[in-house]
Amino acid sequence: MRKTLTTVLAGVLVATSLTAWPSAAVAADPPATRSFHTEGNPVLGDGSYYSADAAPLSVDGTLYVYGGHDEAAEQQGGFEMHDYGVLTTADPASGDWDLYADNLDPDEVFDWATGDGAYAGHVTRGADGKFYWYAPVQWENTAVPNRMAIGVAVSDGPLGPWTDAVGEPLLTWTDVFGTSTTGQEVIDPHVFTDADGRVYLYWGSWGVARVVGLEPTMTATTGAISTIPGLTGFFEAPWVFEREGTYYLAYDWKQGGSECTPSNYQACIAYATAPSAMGPWTYQGIILGGTSATTVHPSIVEHEGRWWITYHTKDAVNGGHFRRSIAIDEVQWDGDRILPVVPTRADDPAFRLTSNVALEATAAASFTEQPPMTLRSINDGFRATTALLPPDQWGNYRGTTSSNATDWLQYTWDAPVRTGSVGIELHRDGNWIRPPASWVVEYRDEAGDWQPVQGATYPTATDEWHTVTFTPVTTTALRATFRGQDEGAYVHSVAVSEWEVYAVQADTLPDVDVATPVGTAPVLPEAVRVGDLWTPVNWRPVDPAQYAAEGTFTVEGRALGQSAGYLTATVHVGGTVDPGGDDTTAPTVTVATSGTSGEDGWFSSPVTVRVAAADDTSYRTVIETRVGDGAWTATPDARFVDVPVSAQGESTVTGRATDAAGNVSTPVSRTVKVDTAAPTVTATLDAATRAVTVGGADALSGLAALEYRFDGTGDWLVVEPGAIVPAPDMLPHELVVRARDLAGNTASTTVSVPLGDGAQLQGNVAPYATPTTSFTSGWESVNGLVDGTNAWGEDDASKYGASWGTWDRVGEQWAQLTWDFDVTVDRGGVWWYQNVPDAQNEGLIAPRSWVLQYLDGATWHDVTLTSGEYGRNSEGFEPVEFAPVTTRALRIVAQSWGAAAGQGSVGIREWQVGAAEADGVVTPVAPTFQAAPTCDGSATVTIPDVEGVLYAIDGQDVTGTTQVAADATVVVTARAADGFQLSDGAVTEWEHTFVAPECPDVVVTPQAPVFTAPACTGDGSLAVPTVEGVAYTVAGAAAEGIVPVPLGGTVTVTARPLDGFAFPAGPQVASWAFRADAPDCAPSQAVVPGTVKVTGDARVGKTVRATTSGWQPRDVRLAYAWFADGVRLDGVTGERFTVPATLEGASLTVRVTGFGAGLVTASATSEPVGPVKPERGSRWPWD
Repeated sequence: MRKTLTTVLAGVLVATSLTAWPSAAVAADPPATRSFHTEGNPVLGDGSYYSADAAPLSVDGTLYVYGGHDEAAEQQGGFEMHDYGVLTTADPASGDWDLYADNLDPDEVFDWATGDGAYAGHVTRGADGKFYWYAPVQWENTAVPNRMAIGVAVSDGPLGPWTDAVGEPLLTWTDVFGTSTTGQEVIDPHVFTDADGRVYLYWGSWGVARVVGLEPTMTATTGAISTIPGLTGFFEAPWVFEREGTYYLAYDWKQGGSECTPSNYQACIAYATAPSAMGPWTYQGIILGGTSATTVHPSIVEHEGRWWITYHTKDAVNGGHFRRSIAIDEVQWDGDRILPVVPTRADDPAFRLTSNVALEATAAASFTEQPPMTLRSINDGFRATTALLPPDQWGNYRGTTSSNATDWLQYTWDAPVRTGSVGIELHRDGNWIRPPASWVVEYRDEAGDWQPVQGATYPTATDEWHTVTFTPVTTTALRATFRGQDEGAYVHSVAVSEWEVYAVQADTLPDVDVATPVGTAPVLPEAVRVGDLWTPVNWRPVDPAQYAAEGTFTVEGRALGQSAGYLTATVHVGGTVDPGGDDTTAPTVTVATSGTSGEDGWFSSPVTVRVAAADDTSYRTVIETRVGDGAWTATPDARFVDVPVSAQGESTVTGRATDAAGNVSTPVSRTVKVDTAAPTVTATLDAATRAVTVGGADALSGLAALEYRFDGTGDWLVVEPGAIVPAPDMLPHELVVRARDLAGNTASTTVSVPLGDGAQLQGNVAPYATPTTSFTSGWESVNGLVDGTNAWGEDDASKYGASWGTWDRVGEQWAQLTWDFDVTVDRGGVWWYQNVPDAQNEGLIAPRSWVLQYLDGATWHDVTLTSGEYGRNSEGFEPVEFAPVTTRALRIVAQSWGAAAGQGSVGIREWQVGAAEADGVVTPVAPTFQAAPTCDGSATVTIPDVEGVLYAIDGQDVTGTTQVAADATVVVTARAADGFQLSDGAVTEWEHTFVAPECPDVVVTPQAPVFTAPACTGDGSLAVPTVEGVAYTVAGAAAEGIVPVPLGGTVTVTARPLDGFAFPAGPQVASWAFRADAPDCAPSQAVVPGTVKVTGDARVGKTVRATTSGWQPRDVRLAYAWFADGVRLDGVTGERFTVPATLEGASLTVRVTGFGAGLVTASATSEPVGPVKPERGSRWPWD
């Protein structure tokens, strides 16, 4: 093991909380950047400064909490960390803190560092009384597989100034892994000094924790590096301390799919104990559940006789996974065991005024891909359109060969809610998750049946927020069902990142009166009657002093979904409250079902039957349930009871309820039919005729439909079992046949219809092949090589579909296409997959070199290029032409860009292979028939573009897409053009009868009213349009012309079709809500520029920074523009940037512009610095 320094202190003082520090004077603290007060977590939650990876140190009555600085932009999907800050307090419980921003800048302290990747560090005090900051930062050395290394800075005081204590990294990849290309990042250091003076350096990431000894100098390692066993679920961030002879190690715990971390992008805090600093370690359990952030990075420290735990969240204003904030809570002990810690919040979500009732709903789904996605993400209150990670989303990904067409999300509430709108954000990725083809919202009615909401329209755009309004309903459950997009025999997945449900606001909230004896805590009602509905209430905590003597006091409560204000309960201590009259009315019982429903009452999944009771007087009742003729099971103090039913076939569930007055309801029953087995489906090819005989059956619920289509395009066509489906033409095809039973189960099968004898292939033949590869990353797709819909050579990124990639593999990789028949080909195009610049040396990068080969028997040969070159285009297809070859397989053999794992792997977006053109022999391709999509739409016939083939519809020559009547019967014929002849046996005629959708006499489209916002005085207004066949109303009254919108008020306009008219297919009600918010008429405040200067080493490869101070007002935001010799640098808009070699010799300046909401911008420009020096090791020619 390398030792960077060999000096050993003669006398070692123990650096623990129990040991006196050396008496040497501590350096005076620099002034704080700012002082602030907080009411709770996050410590600094206003969004002005984001910090993470807390590492506390208690010194002379002050708690110093060191942390990394998250600087990522709001929608940035990765870490941006360049410096460290410090939070200090005398007492965390006081809420009084100081912030020392930019306390350690690795780019200025460590000459060997790039200034990037300032991840979780740790500060401790050495035996010499100095303070040592162990900082994992990016190393300048680009020859190692991972450049993160641990440096050491030293200072006489806990707040600096800091200098490099070693002059080079203390610990690097090569120190830990030697020449190996596999390992884990060298990050998250923690230093512990034991009572005997021995010092240990711990670190760990990606599931492996390690430890090595440190010399007393604190700047050199000693002994061998050891891995640490016994840490169940360890992911990263070890933190070691000692208490009363027991050693503790806290860490980030992760087990994807577990209750604590349903996603593998989440972490909890666990700990282990040991009899010594080197173990052996025994796992003791989880002490803090997953926070809102993907990691937590724990620390536990004693300060002034109390113990504290730190972690981080994304709960600050505009926070995110890459904009985290430090939190701190007190630790309680039970002997030598740490008691579980419940994270606290300054802004307790239980008391937020919001109309979003989804936050307190119970979420369910028909299926969840968990991990990495999570069901609980849909109502966690985190709404963001980008920079999302898998735990921020629910998704139904089952693989790229799933034929499951629909899945649902469901919310249920203990008490009915009244709602008329929802908000939702849909998501897509670069692989199999796509926008839904359609979706619908349903509510559970009073009888327990699902009904579609009325008046809604359903947008499907992804990564933006949608608000969907509908006619208000009162319900205990909402369900959103999503239909995926078809692709061939399979169905794309969908994902949702947030789904909100908005309660209709009450006119007033009731007052509550409660009586309690002196000394007895009042029993506040868990729900109150708001109008006709029970509404749950969260009450503020009550201080026992308030009911210690006779009198009255009030308690504030938040009613679910009511955002206008809080309600008040008056508590009479020692008094009484009128109990009201006698209750003689029995409860009302409903029996409702939740599951994946089909037709005729059948379900394709196990069913949850909810027996619920509602009573005017008793919020909770005794609910009894039974299945079939079984015994009654009673559940006291219940709002509902869920009865699971999984038995195949029919089951009957019955429920009844008894209220507090003894009134018993009438029993209510519901019969549930369950069939979870898929139907059978068959498709048998007749090789001679190329026709396919199809069949389907279902043993329990019965067959609902048997359908087929070719190549994943056009309409699904219904057919009877035993029918014969002819091939549409002489070319190869994939025939997909699917069967659906009444329960909604589906099964499909695919038959490859071979190339007809004598047929001539044209165009891109790659989709006819079976792709195979040397390796495919788990999240990529082999079929992504050939699944695009691009025309030949069409550089449209929206059409290439999924992709194939090999990260993190390097070296030689190959992709192969194999046909079941001979193909003669003479050209190709490959669209390389590259997601980072070459110089970044990571991710997927176009290969350094590649070659195209064909298979001749059992031998591979390079093709002979006749045009083009083996290029590296990742913005579109790289075309090549070659001497024609007849073969059954082609392959690309590529040499990766990277030499070490993860430094640049091979990937392909799409691969096209062109058939060699024959001399005048052509084969017609079948047209595509598409039914009318809407009531006023037309059916379409799409004619393929085949050289040498002419097409006609009913005798009239046509090309492209032709519109025909929605119920037309058309005959399409094909013939050879002059100079061409058709291949033997070619299909030349296709007849198709379209089925028109049921349409009203006249279809009209409502137009939205035009809203004019209020000026500084006066109301707003909206202009109601005049549209034939459309009636507009406001508050139930007819509306036309100009309608005023009172200042601060909301007006909802509803449109419905008149008799004889209808809106396009979908909801037959449209509504728009307009709010006249009072405008801000205050005069704009001007930005007052402060100072700006360029700091850092103006040298090639080093990082310079715009340092500012004195800008006003305090919340002003700053934008940066950098210049070299007066010329603006394109794309350089950050606070700092690394100087490229192209700027050697240039003078640098930066212009800073202050801006913000309601502010008049102003700018200031720095003095020039430079000229830029060459990289270290070079000489100035004029020196």
